[in-house]
Amino acid sequence: MEGKKTYAEEIIKKIKESKSEDSKNIYNIENDIQDGFVIVKYKKLEVEERELLDGDILMFMPTEFEIMDEELAEIKYPGEDKPDYIYTNEDTTVNLTFSIEEGEINNEEIEEVRDILAKQMQKLYPASKIEDSETLQLDEKSISYFSFDVPLLDGDLYNFMFFMEIKGELLMGTFNSSVYQKKEWKPILKQMLMTIKENKEAPEEESNENR
Repeated sequence: MEGKKTYAEEIIKKIKESKSEDSKNIYNIENDIQDGFVIVKYKKLEVEERELLDGDILMFMPTEFEIMDEELAEIKYPGEDKPDYIYTNEDTTVNLTFSIEEGEINNEEIEEVRDILAKQMQKLYPASKIEDSETLQLDEKSISYFSFDVPLLDGDLYNFMFFMEIKGELLMGTFNSSVYQKKEWKPILKQMLMTIKENKEAPEEESNENR
């Protein structure tokens, strides 16, 4: 049937045209969020800049990511450790969270925080291996992160944790999805992190002492 091809057909066409045998793996399709979209599981996800943390920061993410329903959030994140902000995709299988941790911190301490949390995750999940323990530089800011897979009864879960200093406080973020989507999401996540910046137009809030 002639006419407009689906995104999946376009991807498959590119794969077949490639001379490299390895490039026939769908996961080798390179996503660039600067194009305004990414493709995950044959689905095109539009990307836009969003205000997060009540407007304190800006970050590019898929437009379909919305705040998770409160009842579902209580089920998925029970207890006092529930993140401050939980974004999820349409079928709630991919989650992106943000929390501001109490206490002052400076940019130079971010890598140390990452290393401490990585050791804690290793103790909590001894069968898991810490991967991608790295730091990105954004102007004068550092974003440190690591990832690990968690074996679960209904399928392994890919976890990505990242840390950054925002207005003298610690921003801790997490991303999780099925381990089968890891190869697709990992490069997209790193690109998303590179777009994080403080919102200069955000209204001034109370000082840390009064928050």
